Amino acid sequence: MTPAPRHSGKGPNEGRGNDTLDGMPTRLARQQFDRPGPGVRLMSSPPRASGGATSQAAARLLIIMDKLGVEPTPQEKEAVPEAMKVVHALSRLAKLDFWLRNPDYLADELLNDVASKALDADEALPHVQRILQGSAPTLHLYPMQRYKYGAWELPDNAVAVLKTHGLVATKRAKEMDAAAASKSRRDYYLLADGQSVLANMRAQVAQIAWYDAQADAIDLLSMGRTGAAAKNRQYRQPEYAATPVGATIAPILDRVRERFIEVAAETCYEIGAPAAAELPDDEKAL
Repeated sequence: MTPAPRHSGKGPNEGRGNDTLDGMPTRLARQQFDRPGPGVRLMSSPPRASGGATSQAAARLLIIMDKLGVEPTPQEKEAVPEAMKVVHALSRLAKLDFWLRNPDYLADELLNDVASKALDADEALPHVQRILQGSAPTLHLYPMQRYKYGAWELPDNAVAVLKTHGLVATKRAKEMDAAAASKSRRDYYLLADGQSVLANMRAQVAQIAWYDAQADAIDLLSMGRTGAAAKNRQYRQPEYAATPVGATIAPILDRVRERFIEVAAETCYEIGAPAAAELPDDEKAL
């Protein structure tokens, strides 16, 4: 396989051969970051620190909208007739992307819900095992920086590519909360063509299954469907909350692996059991 293309930082209409969705399933099948060896600091890699190549970020956004978006209301369907799903607000999109890109934090949230009995161990721990096993949590790590309201990264390039190809749409909307009635948000709509492209990717690119499983795990978490709910939950992680504004949120992998062993013992979960949605190691890179 050839290495994944490095994101050039160009806009969506520059270098179209690398950064658009033309032939996206075929190209994504060729993309693979080098496996991290001992002492490799993935957080120092510019492509990983910016979410990977634009096509990788675009694929993640399609998955988030498809798996974690909600059905549009009749009023939203009237405004965006081709809409199939919608994610309300950039803040929620960013927070969901954080969990998709930081497997160790997602695993710890699942452990939190098992500990509080919000989730059954038999439902959640196979996901935790899948997330933490082998090189998976470092292979799929794309760190994010912390800003004033938590993990944040503008998805402008990826969204522009998706919009150019008629796969998603965005629309401004008024906040319904009376306390924020003077504010507006940007909603992200997955269109019918976007759902079709994603279905083709699932059929052609085995790596997509990992991210689908991640989205399924996120959907298990006990929380509301707003950006604020996800933000508040993420801030309960001490390492996340202690990250200085503008700094990269550090991994918590070692702590979470130790905690998984403890929770598995407490719940009589057999760690050697098959993990949910397990893939061969050579298919775990997107």
